[in-house]
Amino acid sequence: MNHPTVRQATRVDLTGIEQLLESASLPTLGVSEHIRHFLVAEMEGEIAGAIGLEVYGETALLRSAVVASGLQRTGIGGLLYAQIVEQAKRLAVQRLILLTNTAEKYFERKGFKKIDQKSVTGPITSSVEFTGACPSHVACMELLL
Repeated sequence: MNHPTVRQATRVDLTGIEQLLESASLPTLGVSEHIRHFLVAEMEGEIAGAIGLEVYGETALLRSAVVASGLQRTGIGGLLYAQIVEQAKRLAVQRLILLTNTAEKYFERKGFKKIDQKSVTGPITSSVEFTGACPSHVACMELLL
């Protein structure tokens, strides 16, 4: 297997990212508005994974962490995660928030702690993930950088 290349996403990647998210039953709303803070993992010219940030000052929403189904458990997700955390730090983000229905254990291993979604305040709460794209029963987690 070739090694993935991680790079900054562009508008050209939007359709591929959305298709990957849809195949994993993840929301696509809001991706286009925040594409400048997305990364993609590419293998053989195809998008193998993606991850993104919605930046709201010192707080950012970590979203759309996805790896193509046949490539899961190959390290692509960890590679994307490590690089998006570095990007968040370069952007002076101090707090990462995420909402997940399926990856709570994965993000616990990365240092995220489960928090009450109602405790999250500020502009991040206007994100489409907070205003309805994610079901209300999902886990809300945070990581302080």
